[in-house]
Amino acid sequence: MPISIKDKVIVVTGGAGEIGSSLCRRLVDEGAAVVMVDIADGREIAAEIKKAKRGNKIVFVKADVTSEKDMAKMAAAALKNFGRIDAIVNNAGLFTACPWDDLTYDEWKKRLRVNVDGTYLATRAVVPAMREQGKGKIINIGSDTVWMGTPGFVHYVTSKAAVLGMTRALANELGPHGITTCYVTPTLLDTPGTRAAFQQGHFDYVLSHTPIGKFEKPEDVNGLIVFLCSDDADFINGAAINIGGGISMH
Repeated sequence: MPISIKDKVIVVTGGAGEIGSSLCRRLVDEGAAVVMVDIADGREIAAEIKKAKRGNKIVFVKADVTSEKDMAKMAAAALKNFGRIDAIVNNAGLFTACPWDDLTYDEWKKRLRVNVDGTYLATRAVVPAMREQGKGKIINIGSDTVWMGTPGFVHYVTSKAAVLGMTRALANELGPHGITTCYVTPTLLDTPGTRAAFQQGHFDYVLSHTPIGKFEKPEDVNGLIVFLCSDDADFINGAAINIGGGISMH
């Protein structure tokens, strides 16, 4: 029997970005109802997905993951439109390079605010519905930098390591309520956004150290997320799953 997420209601934060929008398309393709959440305007992307799929399986909610009020609005919109929340993919995050000597305290706080506080607030907003249902999936998008300690990213590495710790703690606290929590670690994704942010030498290094000899794309992450949202993954809890082509092995 094939893996299925048909009619699952899945929230995706950072859903209008390069990774998030790719995931939203795949989830709708697989028959899920998607709540696309982003501080950026994702209405056109959601409308394009809805038109292509000829259904009403996606709604866009403009919201800031660092706002408790906005996250409450997000959860309310999911319940209003679809009646339940089966999974949340905490994908929203800030990813920038900055050498340690140049890193300001404001930049440090900004990364942790979005990447850590945002994951906490989004999760906290959906857990009551999941608890009432007796089931739910929390999927946190991390980074393989937590295994490698990549130089030039101390603020980012620290934030993603914090989310790994949060994942493990939530797995213990929420598991008894039928709610599982997992952590997924892609490597550097090859997108227009990352190409604009990093010099070619960084990409050359990643490619030369990836055993399968190609760059990771957002689409390479989507299949794992589909599986983790499905009932087939019900016994996966507290796991950190590496999906980076082998550049880091954990």
